[in-house]
Amino acid sequence: MSEPADPDVSVRPARPGDEQDIARIQVDAWVASLGQRLGRRRHDAFDRDVIAQGWADAISQPPTPGHQVFVAMSDGDLVGFAAVAAPSTIVALEVDPARRRRGHGSRLLAAAADHLRNNGGEEMKIWAIDPDVVRADFLAGAGFGEAGMRRELDGPGLTIPEKLWHASLVDAS
Repeated sequence: MSEPADPDVSVRPARPGDEQDIARIQVDAWVASLGQRLGRRRHDAFDRDVIAQGWADAISQPPTPGHQVFVAMSDGDLVGFAAVAAPSTIVALEVDPARRRRGHGSRLLAAAADHLRNNGGEEMKIWAIDPDVVRADFLAGAGFGEAGMRRELDGPGLTIPEKLWHASLVDAS
């Protein structure tokens, strides 16, 4: 009996046409993180067209050469994305909630780290919704620590608390 083939998984730079999937994943991830705080119409709380246009601009006209959007692919499907701004910021790192725990986030994080390191970064920083136990566990498992900073963002009818996480990009040896 033969073993099933591993799925075709990869990370590549985003390209025009990816923005709709990126927007869908971002909204679904926010809804998963914010849950009931968004209310009954939580899937309608975010304007996907506006979000998609923002990602289209980020992909086709990055504000600096150090900005990059990466996407995770699995069997031809876009299942996650990361956006970085060199030298040290991960602007976004999201995986489709239905496709988590399959290594996509780790592959995206590795691509982000390589990009930041290759553009002079010595550390990575990412803001994460608080509380989001799944993300906190992922970040801690990837070597991030809490930086002791918090902020609040204005969301759709609510305030969204975030916590800053950081990790070194410098080889400890």
